[in-house]
Amino acid sequence: MVEAYTERFEHPYLLSLVPIAGLLLAISAVAEIAGTHTVAGFLALYAMVALIICVIGYVGIYSLAYSTEVLRQWRIRRSDLE
Repeated sequence: MVEAYTERFEHPYLLSLVPIAGLLLAISAVAEIAGTHTVAGFLALYAMVALIICVIGYVGIYSLAYSTEVLRQWRIRRSDLE
């Protein structure tokens, strides 16, 4: 199963934070209905942190891949000049 995600996404474990955050938000909603507001707040906070980590991770991965490609193209252009 992980191999299918690895072909499409570079880091499937980073992407797995999205369903975990959804689960935390669902549990947070149940805790809010149950009346434990502090627990619901912390679960919602953890869910948002998981999503922020996922976004920061993918921004880092894609910026590194983009900068590597730009550097490779620059080296190719520079080698043609010599």
